Amino acid sequence: MRISAVLFDMDGVLIDTDEAIAALWHGLGAEFGVSIDAADIAAHVLGCSPEHTVGTVFAALGPDDRERVMDRVRAAEPTLGFAPVPQAARLVERLAAAGVPLALVTSASTGRAERVLKELGIDGAFSTSVTWGEAQRGKPAPDCYLLAARRLNVPAAECLVFEDTSSGVRAAVAAGAPCVGVSRYDPAPLRTGGARHVVRTFDAVGVRQAADGLVLTIGDEELPVTPAA
Repeated sequence: MRISAVLFDMDGVLIDTDEAIAALWHGLGAEFGVSIDAADIAAHVLGCSPEHTVGTVFAALGPDDRERVMDRVRAAEPTLGFAPVPQAARLVERLAAAGVPLALVTSASTGRAERVLKELGIDGAFSTSVTWGEAQRGKPAPDCYLLAARRLNVPAAECLVFEDTSSGVRAAVAAGAPCVGVSRYDPAPLRTGGARHVVRTFDAVGVRQAADGLVLTIGDEELPVTPAA
């Protein structure tokens, strides 16, 4: 398998925002009289576009109320708090320093993505990004990963993706990209979604310079990385 570029999700991969995102949607559910349980959060919130969440979890609401939910999300989303995921930024830095094309592919707004990357100190590492609203359909549809691959001018099959949710993994796999799941929780949904590997932390992802180029080590697999020309 040839790897020519690496694509990163943001929430749950580069930063830990699960609790903040869940709290936002639980609050909206309470405000609009919609019951949201843990299964809804896992299946239709984390890793999904806000449009997907509103269209599924809030489907019983009328169109005006659904639009009001979206307005609340647009207002609250840019200032969500986060904590860095250990070693994630370091991996980004090492890949960028080696000349590997990188893309950020996220359901976050452009403003929040830019703020996060700047605070992590990796705002100059990515060749391109795909953020909320840029792809025709959000995750779990593959559009965002296909768009990122086109912007990098790299076939999706040569783009290694790091994702943390079932919806994100399914989006990557549907795009034809090999995917590594990153999760502190039950790895089964990511494996079921098609993740090639699932790691608990980025400590399980190694980068080394071999005689013939860069090598990513994930579990017992070594993946040669050949940056696209």
